[in-house]
Amino acid sequence: MNHDESPHSVEPAQTATYTPGNSGLKVAMIFYGFLLFAAGFVLLAMPLRLILFGKMTKAEATRIVKTEKGRPDLVLTNDEAVQSNCDPNNYRAIFWNEFDFQTGAGQTISTRCPVGSRLKPLSPLVDADGLPTMEIIYYNPDNPGQIVFPDVVSTWFAPGALMIVGLLGAIIGGVLYYWANKPILLPHIVQE
Repeated sequence: MNHDESPHSVEPAQTATYTPGNSGLKVAMIFYGFLLFAAGFVLLAMPLRLILFGKMTKAEATRIVKTEKGRPDLVLTNDEAVQSNCDPNNYRAIFWNEFDFQTGAGQTISTRCPVGSRLKPLSPLVDADGLPTMEIIYYNPDNPGQIVFPDVVSTWFAPGALMIVGLLGAIIGGVLYYWANKPILLPHIVQE
């Protein structure tokens, strides 16, 4: 009998480990995260290009068009007509604000806001002071029909949300991939 060993010696307990695996799924998560980010960036490319390199001007609200399936479009040119055509129970009608603006070359362009509204228009034709409602827009001088309304939330919300969700998904997928094939010590679980 060896003097270093005692009859009651016990081998040290091994600490359990866990290896997550499934690294292919984590790579797919990273790929789809970057794909969502790229989709959001593509949707933001045109508005950003117009804001950075286009011309800024103010567009005047000139009319509101009420569209409803199965009925002809109704063009409203004053706020009294708009108020008389607003029905709080009609969720089928969509109000579209239309604006006119002058290009640098003096050409008058009519455009429709890319977002319609149910129940009532996004903005009235005249403001509280009785002046026409004005919106800041950016347009392409070479193609004045190509415009962006920077103050409209939907211009930024969906693309921004896609970019944020995509980036978060890619980061989370990256962290999961980093740990996919590494054994993780579980010191609180002892195997005997």
